Amino acid sequence: MKNKTLQKIQFLLVFPVASYSSLAFPEEFNMQFVRGGDNIKVAQQVSLGQEFQPGVYPLDIYLNEQMVDNLNVTFLKDPKTSEVTPCFTIEQLHHYGIIVPAPLNGLQYVSLKTIIPDSVITTDASLQRINLSIPQSNLQVIPRGTVPERLWDNGINAGFVNYNISYTDNKNHSNGTNDGERYTYTSLSNGLNLGRWRFRQNSSYTHTNSSGAHWKNLASWMETDIPSIRGRLIVGQASTSNTVFDSFQFRGAQMSSVDDMLPDSMRNYAPVVRGIATSNARVIIKQNGYIVYSTNVSPGPFVIRDIYPNTSGDLYVTVIEADGSEKHFSVAYSSVTNLLRDGIMNYQLTAGRYHDGSTGYAPQFLQATIAQGISHDLTPFGGAMVADNYQSAVIGMGSSLGEFGGVSIDGSYARTSLATGETKQGASFRLLYAKSLNSFGTDFRLAGYRYSTSGYYDFNDAVQERRDWDNGLYKHDYIDPDKNRDGTPSWAEENNASYLSARYENKRSRMEVSINQSLNSYGRLFINANQLTYWGTDIKSHTVQLGYNNAYKKMSYSIYLQSTRSQYDYSDNSVNITLSLPFSWNDNHNMIVSSSQITHDQHSGDSYSTGISGTLLDDNRLSYGVNTGYQQSGSQTASANLGYQGSKGNINSSYSYSRDYSQKTLDVSGGIVAHSGGITLSQPLGNTFALVHADNANGVGVLNAPGVKIDHFGYAVVNNISPYRYNSVALDTEELSTGLDIPQSIVQTVPTEKAIVRVNFDTYYGYSLLIHSHLKDRTYPQIGSVVFNSTQRNSGTVGMNGDMYVSGVKVGEVITVKWGEESLSQCTIKIPRDLPVQTEGQGYLEASLLCEQ
Repeated sequence: MKNKTLQKIQFLLVFPVASYSSLAFPEEFNMQFVRGGDNIKVAQQVSLGQEFQPGVYPLDIYLNEQMVDNLNVTFLKDPKTSEVTPCFTIEQLHHYGIIVPAPLNGLQYVSLKTIIPDSVITTDASLQRINLSIPQSNLQVIPRGTVPERLWDNGINAGFVNYNISYTDNKNHSNGTNDGERYTYTSLSNGLNLGRWRFRQNSSYTHTNSSGAHWKNLASWMETDIPSIRGRLIVGQASTSNTVFDSFQFRGAQMSSVDDMLPDSMRNYAPVVRGIATSNARVIIKQNGYIVYSTNVSPGPFVIRDIYPNTSGDLYVTVIEADGSEKHFSVAYSSVTNLLRDGIMNYQLTAGRYHDGSTGYAPQFLQATIAQGISHDLTPFGGAMVADNYQSAVIGMGSSLGEFGGVSIDGSYARTSLATGETKQGASFRLLYAKSLNSFGTDFRLAGYRYSTSGYYDFNDAVQERRDWDNGLYKHDYIDPDKNRDGTPSWAEENNASYLSARYENKRSRMEVSINQSLNSYGRLFINANQLTYWGTDIKSHTVQLGYNNAYKKMSYSIYLQSTRSQYDYSDNSVNITLSLPFSWNDNHNMIVSSSQITHDQHSGDSYSTGISGTLLDDNRLSYGVNTGYQQSGSQTASANLGYQGSKGNINSSYSYSRDYSQKTLDVSGGIVAHSGGITLSQPLGNTFALVHADNANGVGVLNAPGVKIDHFGYAVVNNISPYRYNSVALDTEELSTGLDIPQSIVQTVPTEKAIVRVNFDTYYGYSLLIHSHLKDRTYPQIGSVVFNSTQRNSGTVGMNGDMYVSGVKVGEVITVKWGEESLSQCTIKIPRDLPVQTEGQGYLEASLLCEQ
């Protein structure tokens, strides 16, 4: 409430200045109203629509509503017109994609009006930004959403530990002894950032009362970005891509392209839109009823390449001519995984040793893949692989077929030396197809794999074949669900099983189908199905899922059916019906959801459950839930859970009870960041995060980061920010303490992948004052005069009748008011020791003070 009051005061003081500066006809502004017409240079600038005096100011640069830079901008005064305008270097304009005539390339600074008379430049001192409006004809073709590489921030040198500690206490009541198992599982993700290098290590610690303690190193690697080739180098443990070959884990080195470095408008495939405009026209492109692109074009043919639509749905193009007439046409759009935009290349080169965390055979290998988007909506791709006892090659082509959908076809060849001493050769062919039927609301996807001969092995199969070989037979390990069908909880005993076979059952074919169907107001229906067949056996494994969901007023409901059959002849069928009804609590800030489920399973029969869940506190940081259930076997269950999301970590607990067992759990998770300023505790860390620093701001929250607050040392951690994209980090100014001033409460940052970026907020602590100033002759400093504190920080602007609002000032400090550079065009105010007592709830002091010249 206090800060809202201060914001109103600041607005009322600035509003007259802003009003004058927005006048369309400066000659109508009567300068006699500003102190008799003498020494009115600053006021003249205000009347001309100018908010800045000559100098250098840190500002955000926006080009046609897109932020393109943040830098110190030089403002110069034109000696002929006395107009103060921002000036840029030729290099800066080139970076922004503005076309600069060759004769001007030798100049240090240039005014945009000199180059482009139709350009419009506006400034906003309160937001510390400049808006540049440039006609499309004066801009180079730069994809939408492009973030200049020079803004990418590799972050600070820092280390961190991301931890998750889980304790579980299980009790078995079925035998009357309360036997059970207690275990603690700790997961650690550790990291160290040095310059542009990232070092990572994942490990786990497990302790049970039956088997003791076990420590395991899960993965270690280091990586760095190489922007010049849009690449990333990884050394250590990682995974290969699955776009050409099947993915697998390895230990070694990998160089691969990084899609995240591309702007959103160039990632993933989208068709090129071509058309003709007969005048200066506006082009609007819609998909599924929403505008996904809008731009102005000049007369003649136009080409639009930087659209970022949804994954499916035709594009509907409208060309609005200068006279208001419209032309309409559509462009069919469906995409499959391997399609790339024209000119985009993806690559990956990997060398190392197979490593999936299991013991046994682990061959060395070398793998290379490449895909290149070319004209006519085509994407050729391929790859080659050489390994111990294995060689393979792939070649394929992806294509957009327009109204007939998107398709990708590839063929693979593999030569495998088996553990039996035999050498197998074979081929595999893959088909991917996707099609959206907008008029029916249908999104259809089909993926098929077929192995043409029994001699084809993918690399995972080739490794597993040698691991399964055991003295003349193959030992196949699997999970046997039937082993726990007596009602014993799954945690009470192992259900691993195995059998021996005379041959290795490599995959023969795989088919996947996915259909999403919109029923408009009647809900949405989806079907997912896949089937695998194997050489050496007639058994087929499959999974079929069918779902429907809809809502009636506030109530939502869904029906879900699933049928599964494993390679080892285990099958299961189930049906689930869920109803959910939310209702508000505590002035709509917190919600409670009541939900009920009915489930039928082929083996365990029917079960019923009902419960409520909800949130409490600000930002919904406290969550809770209670649930009760009943099974057809006669077993009843009850459970409750409670969770809290704090600024220094999260904690969750639960308790469940039934006739046969009970379970208690406690989970604690969070992050510890070590940096040059000390150690900061946080919520669980994401891949890329920001270390926020704001002195004297203890307890101030970060917007859009529930539970995150500045600690006593002035630090906080904001998680899950997007790499290579603009991210806005904002402090909650509603929580500022009295006397604390944060001139800029929103800071933008562009981190690289896995960077720890430091986001600094300048803070000033002292009194907040509303000063009614006057000069010795009882007149006032001029409207629009700039107020500077003792450190020459710009602290505000003089409003009507000499009123000014300043914050963060101290007793005895001298502030300066300037409306020109001459000594007679400025005055000073000394903050007295005998300030008046603050009115309760006002949030600031008020004083009438002399401004001395």
